[in-house]
Amino acid sequence: MSHMDAIAFIYITSQADTRTGVWNGSASALAGELSLSPRNARRLVERLSEGNYVRRFPVPGRHVCYPILINKFLVTDGEHKGEHLNALESTSPADLRYVRSEQECEQTGEHKGEHSASQMRIENREKNPHRKKRDADPRFKPILDLYYERTRKLGIEPGCDKSDFGKLRIWLSSNPNRTLEGILASVANAFASTDPYPLKPGFRLREFLAHESKYQRGPLLKSAPRTFAQPKSLSISSTPTDEGKRRVAEYGIVGAQAS
Repeated sequence: MSHMDAIAFIYITSQADTRTGVWNGSASALAGELSLSPRNARRLVERLSEGNYVRRFPVPGRHVCYPILINKFLVTDGEHKGEHLNALESTSPADLRYVRSEQECEQTGEHKGEHSASQMRIENREKNPHRKKRDADPRFKPILDLYYERTRKLGIEPGCDKSDFGKLRIWLSSNPNRTLEGILASVANAFASTDPYPLKPGFRLREFLAHESKYQRGPLLKSAPRTFAQPKSLSISSTPTDEGKRRVAEYGIVGAQAS
């Protein structure tokens, strides 16, 4: 169990009905309470279910709170006070099974103990037959490979993490009709650009995805320096006209120059 799994399990346990060991909640409710993304909250609940910490009874097709049974929960109130909830043996929220001790809880589920986790994974897949595996999109790896290759050619080690990979998965699922060739061309255009805006050398994959449309038609290139036509030189005749001579004589400029 990871750190976040433990936090989620503690929260669910703290909110469960002390008379039954059942929490009416969902991944969405968990996301709101623990400030998680809906995707991460859903994965937390799925891991807790696969690890036999809880057993879920979701309502198909509805995003509402549903009964989540906490396995081995110690009931502190009501008819079953002092007993532990055996979530693995409970067939429904209306048919909850309780035992006197935690050891009994483990023993009663012993007949399916070794394969219960794998069996629950199979049940989850059967409930969600259209659920896709991570990285199932065949475009994912080639895009990532090209990004790593071009980044390293710049002498920069790519700084990818789960946020970049997650953004790529979401982007691909949102753009199912984009061909791999077209996406790879956009990646190549981004690296071939000489205009650093909006991406700079060493850009993150998630940054590229946010601006991918700008590179569909080619690299962004710096414009050449603008050239301006030089003004024609003004030619001034050194030979004065008659009118000019008259004005010079009238205003005494010649005399001033002579002095």
